[in-house]
Amino acid sequence: MKTYKYVLTGGPCVGKTTILDLISLRGITIVPEAARYVIEIEQAKDGDALPWKDNAKFQKRVMDRQLELENDLDDGIVFLDRGLIDGHGYCKHFGTATPEGLIELSVDRYEKIFLLDQLPNYNNDESRLENFEEATRIHEAIADAYISLGYGVIRVPVLSPDKRVEFILNRI
Repeated sequence: MKTYKYVLTGGPCVGKTTILDLISLRGITIVPEAARYVIEIEQAKDGDALPWKDNAKFQKRVMDRQLELENDLDDGIVFLDRGLIDGHGYCKHFGTATPEGLIELSVDRYEKIFLLDQLPNYNNDESRLENFEEATRIHEAIADAYISLGYGVIRVPVLSPDKRVEFILNRI
């Protein structure tokens, strides 16, 4: 057997969590977002490995957490809330160096990349501080990062959550 890793990605507030929750209800394994985990840990201890404090340190921690999550997967189909390459996109957006080894580890790592189109209603929270304009720039930086590393990106249009899930599952 083999693990087939599919990435759901996009800028902040594109609906990844909602879609992944619906996919998990179908019995498919999902992997939560590593960045949100790192942000929650760093905020709880008043740390500085946060994108708005020290993005290079933050991206290294996210990469390490992403690798931990991906290394513990069982065989079969898995959907990831972002992949390693998202970090490369964020680094390009913030003008920081991509963590050492990230590019090499990203080669032929994922089956397909699903980029969720931005939703018309954007909401901030304690982990998402960007405004809509910056979220749009991040969204494009992430798409460019995957494309620059040779991945085809499947754009998922704005549809109802159930229809987005069907759109994605019909393409795997």
